[in-house]
Amino acid sequence: MLGLALAVLPLSVQATPGIPPQSIARPSLDDRSLTVYPNPSTGTVQLTISGFEGRKVDVSVLNVIGTVVYRESLTELNDHFTKTLNLNHLANGLYYVKVEADNASQLCKLVIR
Repeated sequence: MLGLALAVLPLSVQATPGIPPQSIARPSLDDRSLTVYPNPSTGTVQLTISGFEGRKVDVSVLNVIGTVVYRESLTELNDHFTKTLNLNHLANGLYYVKVEADNASQLCKLVIR
């Protein structure tokens, strides 16, 4: 029979003087979000965008082969921006809603019935 030993070693973490700990962390893409509802939809959807405040944002709706079927540019977004999109002219099917700003983007599936 093998004997196993478990050792707990002390761990010491020191901050660099003059640099607050929060300045070391990198911005997370988790702070950005795109929500489309109701989903599935009959064509009128609510688009909620977070984490893109103060930026120019391009909103696109693409069909399954990547053709842009709707495009709009939005400016001066606040922290929790909501917009109604009228997509009633689109045929039933699967679409992708894409939000792009600077070098960041978010993508969400949308089903229209």
